Amino acid sequence: MTLQGLGWVELGKLFAIFGGVMVALYILRLRRRRVAVPFSPLWSRVVVDKQASSLFSALRRVGSLLVQLAVIALVVLALGDPKVGSLAGCVHEDEKPPPPRHALLVIDASASMATVEGGRTRLELAKKKAHELVDQLAVHPSQRVMVVQLDVATEPLSLWTSDAATLHAAVDAVAPDGARDTPTAVQELMSLARDALRDRSGAETLLVSDFAFDAPPKAELEAIHLHAFPIGGAADNIGIESFNVRPYLDDRLAYVAFYALRNEAARPVPASLFIYANPKGSSEADFAAPQRLIHTERVVLPANDTLRGHIQELKFAGSRVFARLVVDSADPMRDAFPRDDVAFAVVPERKTMNVQLVSDGNLFLNAALFLRENVKLTTVTPADYRGPAGYDVTVVDGAEVDLEQPGNYVLFAPPPSKSLVVKGVLSAPEITKVDKKHPLSRHVGFADVNALEALVYAPEKKDEVVVSAQGGVPLVFQRTVPDPAGARRYVVVAFDLRKSLFPMSYGFPIFVVNALSSFSAEAEGLVQPNRAGVPLALEVASAADSAGKGGPGGEVAKPDGASTIAVRGPDLEAAETVAMGIAARRVGDRVHVTLPRLGIWEVGAGPSAMPVAVNLLSPDESRILPRPPEVPAWTAPVFEAPRENLWLRDFWRVLLLVALAVVVIEWATWHRRVTV
Repeated sequence: MTLQGLGWVELGKLFAIFGGVMVALYILRLRRRRVAVPFSPLWSRVVVDKQASSLFSALRRVGSLLVQLAVIALVVLALGDPKVGSLAGCVHEDEKPPPPRHALLVIDASASMATVEGGRTRLELAKKKAHELVDQLAVHPSQRVMVVQLDVATEPLSLWTSDAATLHAAVDAVAPDGARDTPTAVQELMSLARDALRDRSGAETLLVSDFAFDAPPKAELEAIHLHAFPIGGAADNIGIESFNVRPYLDDRLAYVAFYALRNEAARPVPASLFIYANPKGSSEADFAAPQRLIHTERVVLPANDTLRGHIQELKFAGSRVFARLVVDSADPMRDAFPRDDVAFAVVPERKTMNVQLVSDGNLFLNAALFLRENVKLTTVTPADYRGPAGYDVTVVDGAEVDLEQPGNYVLFAPPPSKSLVVKGVLSAPEITKVDKKHPLSRHVGFADVNALEALVYAPEKKDEVVVSAQGGVPLVFQRTVPDPAGARRYVVVAFDLRKSLFPMSYGFPIFVVNALSSFSAEAEGLVQPNRAGVPLALEVASAADSAGKGGPGGEVAKPDGASTIAVRGPDLEAAETVAMGIAARRVGDRVHVTLPRLGIWEVGAGPSAMPVAVNLLSPDESRILPRPPEVPAWTAPVFEAPRENLWLRDFWRVLLLVALAVVVIEWATWHRRVTV
């Protein structure tokens, strides 16, 4: 017998105290009440009988004392919580625990989980289902569970644990601000499940999701013992599948927008595509105001199909655009997934250029420049020329003027000067080579130039030759002359326009646009949209100071040569994005960052900050109809607690019952006057 309560020494002390009190009570002299009675000889006989039986009465009182001491001994021993190894052939052994089980509980928090059904999002329904699964798993004492959040990545929110409170807290921590604006990383889930469940007994994966994605092959699902818990049902949805805005290839101060609109409903849906612009906008709230609206495109979306189109001649200030797709109010359809109804775009900002034309009169040049929408043209004669100050570009048509002042020049057959030395004249030049990759030759054909003659300029090492004639004579080239007072940049055409057929070519006005654009900071072409949650590699100008303490660009140098860069998100300051774990990292000449929320972000700070438009634009996430895989149905674990002999396990119960039985017997014999 072993004791798990009080020890033998403490029990002995308690028995001595209470036993001593009981013995003292028994040896106290009994004080009888004196009563006067008549005829005393009658009672003398009774006294004689009492004396004769006094020894027997004393013995009976000793027996009563022993009974009381036995009761005290049993109660005191019960306080020691004795454990009995065996009793009357009965042996008590603890039941062996059941084998451990491991369940990976995965909750989908990707963009499609923001679909609203019955007034609640799919994510809210998924978390409710996950709480129910935790309660069902908690009945098994050897069950271990890990809670994982799934969106564009997998994020474990708990360790392997059987504590139900910890698991419920982990479920509540899944995307507390609502579903993410990111796609579903299905393959990353497969990899995590294989690693987390490897060599673990009772392994299974419980995925709570709307399954708005194509399931992996069946063999991969079987490898992780996947059980599916689909959330949501069929619902109507329209959304923006693609949205791009770009400037025209010429120099118009206008843009063209390309769109692809998806309709998941089984019937055509009338809708409107609203286009907004705000030079400083970053979130939906910054754009969606009546005064920001620049265009409305009414469309009819075909059933279960995608409508593609474009919008011409969009004009707006700044470089930031926002699009929203809205079902017509008269249509009964209710869009269940609003997150794919919006898109953002950052485009090259078109600016007006101040251009000075120095010429005695050239209608070809004057017309090509005067008709340009983004050009504010000023024409001066060579006699009135006062230099390039105050102008973005100076165009000189064969005039002999001072070209040594800092500025940007487009020169047609310029006379010899300090920066442009003429070695001779080439008659009837024939074009032998064109650098088609150079910006000046973009969309321009030089085959029909047919110039009568061209000046031969002495080449310099850093010249960028675009068009050359026989013998390598440059006909069109670009030259930069560095100077402490300011660089001089030249675009030189070596022949006189009036002595060639170049002005009659369709390529001449395009060449003028290319020449002017080569001096401006405007970017051309289509800016590709960026998707939320997808790693980006951006070319952002560095603005860190030489001390590495962070300059206007918000950069902080790291010992490994990399640096972190400030990031400002929609309605978020840079400090808030750092708290969210969002930070850009410069590696070499590129910046790497992952942006999880829709809107226009700013990477860097100050003048070097780069705006980045982040969109959903995920056809898989917009297909909100659940497509659960065919996997085995899940059976909740059942656990029957082993039957235990409480009387042998807790032997103090037996001791108290025996003590109670002795007290009852003592009480009964006293009333039967056996022990009186």
